[in-house]
Amino acid sequence: METSTSRIVLAVPKQHVKTVKSALERAGQLDRSSKIVPELTDNGAPEPAVNFTGLKQDADSLDSSPPEAETAVSPTEASQAPPSLTQQSRFPRLHFDATSGEYVDRSFLEDRARDGSQMIEDQLPNLAADAPGDRDSRIRFPTLQFDVVRGEYVEPSTINVEANKARETTPKRMRIPTTISCPTQLNGSDDILNLEGLLSKIIGSLALDEISTDISISHHVPSTAASPHGAHRSPLHKALRSALTCLLDLASVPSTLTVEALVTAFPDGYSVYKPMLLLPHNALSSTPWRALIATYPPDSEKMKAAWRDIATSVGATHVAINAPIPISTSSTSPSSDTTTGEENILRSPSNLTPLYGNFGPAPTPQTITSPSATDFADALWVTARQNGIWQTWAPLYTMFSRGNVNEKARILNLPSVNDPNVASTAVDLYAGIGYFAFSYRKSGDRRDTGIKQVACWEINPWSVEGLRRGAEMNGWTCRVLKKTDIERLHENPAVDDSNFHQADLLVFQTSNESAETDYALLPSPKPPVRHVNLGLLPSSKLSWGNAVAMLDKQLGGWIHMHENVGVNDIETRRKVVEEEFQSLVDKRDATSRRKALVEHVEKVKMYAPGVVHCVFDVVVGGDI
Repeated sequence: METSTSRIVLAVPKQHVKTVKSALERAGQLDRSSKIVPELTDNGAPEPAVNFTGLKQDADSLDSSPPEAETAVSPTEASQAPPSLTQQSRFPRLHFDATSGEYVDRSFLEDRARDGSQMIEDQLPNLAADAPGDRDSRIRFPTLQFDVVRGEYVEPSTINVEANKARETTPKRMRIPTTISCPTQLNGSDDILNLEGLLSKIIGSLALDEISTDISISHHVPSTAASPHGAHRSPLHKALRSALTCLLDLASVPSTLTVEALVTAFPDGYSVYKPMLLLPHNALSSTPWRALIATYPPDSEKMKAAWRDIATSVGATHVAINAPIPISTSSTSPSSDTTTGEENILRSPSNLTPLYGNFGPAPTPQTITSPSATDFADALWVTARQNGIWQTWAPLYTMFSRGNVNEKARILNLPSVNDPNVASTAVDLYAGIGYFAFSYRKSGDRRDTGIKQVACWEINPWSVEGLRRGAEMNGWTCRVLKKTDIERLHENPAVDDSNFHQADLLVFQTSNESAETDYALLPSPKPPVRHVNLGLLPSSKLSWGNAVAMLDKQLGGWIHMHENVGVNDIETRRKVVEEEFQSLVDKRDATSRRKALVEHVEKVKMYAPGVVHCVFDVVVGGDI
C-alpha cells in the first residue's frame, strides 16, 4: 500500500463551472497551473456521446471510416472494447450493387470480381451507380452502416445526427482542479477517499451548499509531481520561490522552514487589478507563513523585495491582501472579531492590507468623509474591465466585487432594458462606482432607444469619484450634483440647466432617502423611469418605497432588488416580497389597479454558507 498526497479535483456540471471557480478563487484554492477539462468516464475515456438503453457509444465508433480502415477484433480486444465497438465489428458495411439492384457485403463484390464476372475496380465506383430501371436519373446510393441501437442498417450520417442530438442533451461535467490537499491510500479501489465527509467539508467552506448535490470529487485525482518544483508552475509561484530562496537566512528561521513549505502553503488564487496584485485573505495565515513573518514582518524591507518580485511576475506594481467589507465599523483593531459599532454605510474596505507600493495616505475620518482634490490625486486607483465596461476605484476607500459579473451581464442583455420602443431612464439608488449603473447605460449605446440616462444616488465621495472617472474611461458624460447643487435645486426648482438632460450619468452625492423628491426637482421633460436598481446587501428594504414611487406610473417598470436569502427560503421570500411590493403600490395610489409581480429570481452567488445573494425582478404594471 502506497501513501501519496494528491490535490482534490471537483467534478461539476458545465453550467456551474463559473460559480465553483469563483468560490475557489475567493478562497485561494483554485489550481491555476492546471486546466479545467471535461470529466472522464471510469475507463478513462471522455464522457459518452450517447447512452441508449444502457449502451454507451463512444464518439469514435460513430465515425464512418473507409473499408480499408476496418480490422477484425480479437476475442481479447473484444472483451476490453466498449460494447459499441464490439457490436459494430460483427456487422459489415453494405454497398449498393448496381448489377443486382440491392445492397451487398463488400466481400460479395470482391468474390464476383475474382470469378471474372466484373472487375472490382468497376464495382467500387458503383457507390454512385445509376438506379436499375432508371439509368438517366443518376440517383446516388450511400454505403449503409449497421446501427446497434436501432438494430438495422442506416446511413452513417443518420447515426451521427442521433449522436449529436444525444451529445447536446447529455449533461456535461467538468473537472476543476484545486489546491486542496488530500492524503489518499492508493490501494487500487475506487473507494480510496471518504468522499461524503470530505466533500461536505469542502462545499461548506466554499459556501456552495445550494448546488451541493451537483458537485462530486472526481475519481481521477491527480497525484502531485515527483519533483517539488513542478507543483507550482504559475509565474507568481516561480517568482515567489526565487525570492524566498534569496530571502531565507537559515540562521534566523527554524530549520524546518523551507522554501518548498512556504511555496506549497501559499494560495494559488489571486486577482490582478492593474496595477495592483490582490492576494486572498488567507495568504499569510498558514503555519509556515506565520513562522516566516514572525522573523520577517510583511512590511520589512526583505519581504518588500519578495512582494516586488511577485508583483512584477504578473505585471503589477502594488500588492495587497484582501479582506471582507465589514458591515459595521469598530474602534477595535481590524484583526478583532468584534463587529459592534456604527453601520458601515460607506462600505469602506477598512481591513485591506497593503504590502508593497504606495497606496496613498492612510484613510482618516477627514479623508474618508470629506476628501479633497489632492486626496483623490494622491490615492492609488486600480481598474478592471468586465463585459467590455471599465470600472475604477481606490482600494483603500472603496470596494469591488468581481463575483457580480454575471448579474452585470444579465442586466446588459435584459429585453426590458433594451426596449426598442421607448427611450427611458434607469435609477440606481446604491450606485457605488457604477457596478450596475454602467451596465444600464451601456445598453443604451446600442440603439437610439432604450436607457439613455442613469440617475444615481451614492453617499461615499470616493465611490462617486470612481464613478465619474469610470464614466470618462467608457466615453460617457457624468454630472455630479453635490450638496450645494441639490440645495440650489430645492430653492429654485425652475432653474434651467440643460446639462441635466445631456449627461449620460446624473449622480446625486447624497443619501437616497430623498431620492424621489430630488429627482422630481429636475427640469422637465424627463425620460420615463422604467428600471430601478437596489444593489445593497444584505437588504435594501428601506428603499423599496422610493423605488416604487420613482417608476413611471403610466408605463410601469421593473425593480431589481438585491437581497441575501437562506437557500431553503427563496420561494417563501419570493411570495413575501411580492406581497410587500403590492402593498407599497396600493398605498401609493389606493384607487390604482396596478399589480406587482416577482417575475424572476436570479441567484447571483453564494454569499455565505447557506445564504444566497439573490436578485428579485419585481415588475410593476402601469395604469390600466
